[in-house]
Amino acid sequence: MSTVELPPSAAQNELRLPESAPGFIEHPFQFTGDTREFFRIWIVNLALSIVTLGIYSAWAKVRTNRYFYANTWVAGAPFQYLAQPIPILKGRIIAAGVFGSYALAGHFSTKLQLALAGGIALIVPWMVVRGLRFHARYSAWRSLNFRFVGGYGAAYLRYLVIPLLVIPFTLGFAYAYVKWQQRRFVVEGHRFGGKEFKFHATSGDFFPPYLAAIGLGFLWVIFVVVVMMSVVFAGAHAGPPEKWKIYSVAAFEYAGFFLIGIYVVARVTNLVYNKTELDGHRLQSSLRARDLMALYVGNTFAILFSAGLLIPWAMVRMAKYRASCLTLLASGDLDTFVAVASAEENATGAEMDVLFDVDLGF
Repeated sequence: MSTVELPPSAAQNELRLPESAPGFIEHPFQFTGDTREFFRIWIVNLALSIVTLGIYSAWAKVRTNRYFYANTWVAGAPFQYLAQPIPILKGRIIAAGVFGSYALAGHFSTKLQLALAGGIALIVPWMVVRGLRFHARYSAWRSLNFRFVGGYGAAYLRYLVIPLLVIPFTLGFAYAYVKWQQRRFVVEGHRFGGKEFKFHATSGDFFPPYLAAIGLGFLWVIFVVVVMMSVVFAGAHAGPPEKWKIYSVAAFEYAGFFLIGIYVVARVTNLVYNKTELDGHRLQSSLRARDLMALYVGNTFAILFSAGLLIPWAMVRMAKYRASCLTLLASGDLDTFVAVASAEENATGAEMDVLFDVDLGF
């Protein structure tokens, strides 16, 4: 096996036995990217995408993904992004055609637009599977590709049938069950080196964060209504409230829901990673909602006040934080695992579907 070059701060990632996971060896993830370095890639991508009326955006995505994958390290090895721009460009043309037709139909017939919306909903599960297969196939670690083998039937059950049967009849309170079904489908459908990913979370694990979000959302709506009524009554003698006041309250309302969404993202991300297993190896995620909120809010204001020029800084900042909160808990020698897995993957490589090789980035 060829040697792997270690990142500059590899000395900080020496294997150690964590107190929280006895019997495992801890391999922290780390992101080694640099804002100045990525800014040069980003600004060229932006300029060429504008000049080519968006055509170069497929190449821009490949360059961006390769940079972030190559700078994400774990256990002394970086990830690899192997996709080519042409399949991504094909996928974007298909997406533009589908959604362009939907938008255009609204100018001619509401019924036609509704019919197209129904048609798009019917192909969403198919798009999910195609997207997962594409991204797994072109993602690798230690030169070993991931695979996704989930079937279309299972996708239609979890992304169409179950939501239609469960969500309306439970007034949305069973949404957590739907998300559990979908996350389990995604995790257990992936393979690495011929080994299956296992998902140990139960549907009951998903209810606390989503029910908490529903409760927070309900309280937030009540609070916003009280604020709105206060604004209206305070200016009742002067006529209807000024538009900027209404817009300010609306922005305030959306900001609250945005923060609630970040809370759910942090809780569910930790849940999914912490309940995932691959051949005895585990993951440990420690995202904190308040840290994510601070990052998103800070990034948003930085991007707005810099007219978008700080987007690379925001992306690198978020990647560093996410990597710092993720750890691979190895139950044994990873070199042995990769060597065995590589042999198994070579035997199954011919099964990859290349008939419709596009990145459906819907």
